Amino acid sequence: MDTHTTQSLVHIQAKVTGLTELSPGYFQLLLYAPEIAATAIPGQFVQIRAAGPGSIDPLLARPLSIYRATPLSGEIAVIFKVVGRGTAMLAAAQVGAPLTVLGPVGNGFTIPENTRQLALLAGGVGMPPLFFLAERLRITHPLLRSTLFYGGRTHADLLCLPEWEALGVSVMTATDDGSCGHHGLVTELFQQQCAGVLFDFLAACGPRPMLYAVQRLALASGIPGQLSLEARMACGVGACLGCVCATLAGHQRVCVDGPIFALEEVKFDG
Repeated sequence: MDTHTTQSLVHIQAKVTGLTELSPGYFQLLLYAPEIAATAIPGQFVQIRAAGPGSIDPLLARPLSIYRATPLSGEIAVIFKVVGRGTAMLAAAQVGAPLTVLGPVGNGFTIPENTRQLALLAGGVGMPPLFFLAERLRITHPLLRSTLFYGGRTHADLLCLPEWEALGVSVMTATDDGSCGHHGLVTELFQQQCAGVLFDFLAACGPRPMLYAVQRLALASGIPGQLSLEARMACGVGACLGCVCATLAGHQRVCVDGPIFALEEVKFDG
């Protein structure tokens, strides 16, 4: 499945069609954005401004990975955690209210056609783009078997588990406090499973330390893959250079050159 495409950015006023608190501090936001829903691919994200029309406070938009895109209804869904004033404003959005949205931004995952066993590794709110990928793969690659390795601090940080199971994905969890699944890091869980399952490919999204550990494990096991990087972004269109990361090809912008990079390409110690 080749999900890398030329992006077609739009800058629109999208109406809020739903807002649900999934777990304390975690929210799913639904937006009517047919122009984005029609073209978005797994791995891309949107920039959402919490400020109302005519307001510049807060000034910067929030980059949020697309969790679902439904062309038939024209809706997209994002999941976020409240970590500051901007996301707190998004969590208080009213149904019917307009939000300024830029997207879809960035590239998408590229899953080789011959993949039969796919490992998906998510840490915290790194889960949404992987769900979007798994949902699309169920249609395009019905014989592909996917396993999700999902890590969080506690059980409350593991979101949408029933939705994952409904996709037919094998779900393995890890928590720092042992409240769900493996007691420890999700990368430890993945390393244990690598001894028994031959994965053809992996896709991962999460905090930088987790992705660095995934990279080392995958390279040692000979598993190719892709990483979805997280970064602070101001503009989202590559102009401000605020989200630059080090790669084997030099410094690249996470927003427009990524956020998806080949596993071996990223230099975490650079």
